[in-house]
Amino acid sequence: MLNSQVLIRETDFSRLAHTWEQLADLMQKQGDKTTPAKLLQLAEKTKRSELNIAFCGHFSAGKSTMINTLLGVSLLPSNPIPTSANVVKIRGGEKAARVYTTGSGVITFDPDTEMEKLKQFAVDGDTVESVEVSYPGTFLDEFSSLLDTPGIDSTDAAHKIATESALHLADVVIYMMDYNHVQAEENFNFTKTLKDREKPVYLVVNMIDKHLDFELDFESYKESVEEAFATWNIKPDGIYYTSLAEPDHLENQYDELQKKLNQLITDREELVAKSVRSAAEHLIDEHIQFLKTGQANSRQDLENRLDSLEVDGVESRSAEAVASALREAENQANVLAGRSIEARKQMEMDLGRLLDNARLTYYSTNEAAQSYLESRKPGFKLGFLFAGKKTEEERARREEALLAEFREKVAGNLDFHFKELMGKQPQVYDIRDEEYHALVHATKIEITSEFLAKHIKDGAQSREYVMNYCNDISGGIKLEYRRAGLAFIEQVVKRLEEQAKSEGSVQQERLLALRELAEVHGKLADLAASEKTAKERLQAIMREGDQES
Repeated sequence: MLNSQVLIRETDFSRLAHTWEQLADLMQKQGDKTTPAKLLQLAEKTKRSELNIAFCGHFSAGKSTMINTLLGVSLLPSNPIPTSANVVKIRGGEKAARVYTTGSGVITFDPDTEMEKLKQFAVDGDTVESVEVSYPGTFLDEFSSLLDTPGIDSTDAAHKIATESALHLADVVIYMMDYNHVQAEENFNFTKTLKDREKPVYLVVNMIDKHLDFELDFESYKESVEEAFATWNIKPDGIYYTSLAEPDHLENQYDELQKKLNQLITDREELVAKSVRSAAEHLIDEHIQFLKTGQANSRQDLENRLDSLEVDGVESRSAEAVASALREAENQANVLAGRSIEARKQMEMDLGRLLDNARLTYYSTNEAAQSYLESRKPGFKLGFLFAGKKTEEERARREEALLAEFREKVAGNLDFHFKELMGKQPQVYDIRDEEYHALVHATKIEITSEFLAKHIKDGAQSREYVMNYCNDISGGIKLEYRRAGLAFIEQVVKRLEEQAKSEGSVQQERLLALRELAEVHGKLADLAASEKTAKERLQAIMREGDQES
């Protein structure tokens, strides 16, 4: 049963390693040369389910001495090996020390007698990529390694790069600090970076033999250390206080540290399984950063273009503000383009409603019309003596009575309201025109004798005939007012069209600038979308790998 479980675990790690290789291949196709190399390193480590415990910290924190003590053999020199990679890997297994170089291949040394040659080798100028030492008889086995990294306070930029570049291979970090330099800002920044990467971090405060109880009791000192890291929102997985100079120091937790390292090795597979996934996710983020860097010039050019385009009242860097302003400008342009058409429709509708609702005929009007129509019948005659003169006078009187009737009704029920309506139309559209206003109020629709006469039709003069006649007169009057009203509407529409042409040139300039801003934001969004798509594709490969595992 145990052999079966081991096989399953090996298969799981092998599948994960294949996933990292797939990720590396895709990243390489996208032009990234650095991140794929790290993923391939991670794949090799995953295949072996190898546990890497990285020792990090300041030069003066005693990392190399601590590692030698834990191993029970002095494998590391007191000063870091000055290689370009400058990370020394120590594992259990057959005794050997290997230097991986770019110019001379792999060079092997005897770790018991020739470790000092490693330093001289690098000084001689050959490029050293990495150093690996394997040694039997320590607490490490062939699947467990310690990584000795350069000091994070090194002034050599290559040392810092070497340390940071090795972190993707570290499953656990032992962060060592000198007793007197615990609260150095570098410690907080570096450990926060590690925790942000979801690395298990154990703090080791070394050289506690420097502590003087009369200045501060040790418990208070420990509290100050914990509070300092808590202030930075850093929660280490454990803190150990050690002294190699005074092994019997009452507060020395060297033995506890040693037990923790043994426990980590026991939990190797669980730690590695979690760590390599986290490392792969971080490397995906690194790759996306590579893509962003590759598009940085394009992005900067686009952002510079945004800054060069100024539109009043719009924050050009805000895609949301630009989109909102563009929608508003396009709506205004559409409104402006259709304003004269809509205005004509509205004014004609208002005029039609006014004319439809204007009542010009009443009972008195019908009575006057009936008398007028009777006087127009052939053979109409009044009296015997002087009949001709009396008849003409009666006809004239009846005609004047009907004219007065219609003129009164038009004046009270139509003319006043017509002039009020037509006079205010320009104001509705913010047009000021005194001449137009004067013309409206000077409008006079004449109701004449000829107007009455031309609507008379042949036929018996029944009650219905009289009503139809009155309606014809009313319709004729309204027709004249409609013609006058449409002429005024035409004037207003013409002014609106002139206004639209003037405003449109200014608005068009704003609209074009907003459209260009929106286009630039679209291109920026495309850049962000390509980066997002790349990340989602890589994450999908990871998910598929997890499902297979």
